[in-house]
Amino acid sequence: MKVVSLFLVMLFFIHPMKAQEFFKVKAGEDPKKAIPAAVQYFYPQFQPGKVIFYNGHTTNAQLNYNLLLGEIHFVGAQKDTLSLANEQLIKMIVVGKQPFVFAPKYGYLLIESNDSSSVRLGRKQQFRLANLEKIGAYQQSTGASSIRTFTVFSNGNGSVQKLDPKGDVVFSKNTTYYFIDKNNSCYKAAKSSLFKILPKYKKQITNYLQENRPDFRNEEDLKDIIQFCRQFP
Repeated sequence: MKVVSLFLVMLFFIHPMKAQEFFKVKAGEDPKKAIPAAVQYFYPQFQPGKVIFYNGHTTNAQLNYNLLLGEIHFVGAQKDTLSLANEQLIKMIVVGKQPFVFAPKYGYLLIESNDSSSVRLGRKQQFRLANLEKIGAYQQSTGASSIRTFTVFSNGNGSVQKLDPKGDVVFSKNTTYYFIDKNNSCYKAAKSSLFKILPKYKKQITNYLQENRPDFRNEEDLKDIIQFCRQFP
């Protein structure tokens, strides 16, 4: 009985956490309406922020990062929500206190710190399609299909790509990690990326990795790597 009781207590605490990370969208339903607006964005409300361009110009606005579309949004003059354009001209964006950079290959990345360190940690947070459910007998979702992952893209006018109309989908919040150099160039978090960013210190980095065996998918391990690399100019 004690084992069963402990299991039920664990379920009580674990289930609410999972409910915050996974959202089911029924066939034909608009994900932007099915997923609560408060969790679609990095901040529950738009924050004072600024867009810094490579030409030195800065624009202040009410900003937020949309995790469903992977876009930075701002409040326009008519109080409507719009997405930033011409991202290749943008050096950095600060939303509230959180700095972002735009990588043409990866999109918007949250950066751990806005300083001149040789290597900084970047995070890509976005909702992804985590599960596709097939419609079974009596038009009910079976939930028996295999797990598949797809990135959610905007089609250019602020709407999500067309989803499979024959089955329900489950969105999950996903985080991937990157290394960012002094020039804001972005690389996937991997040993080879460290060698590209700091080629003069390949031996020292190799010794560190062999000694510590970090997991490049673990944020704490990546922070330790960044701290180690701060000693290199």
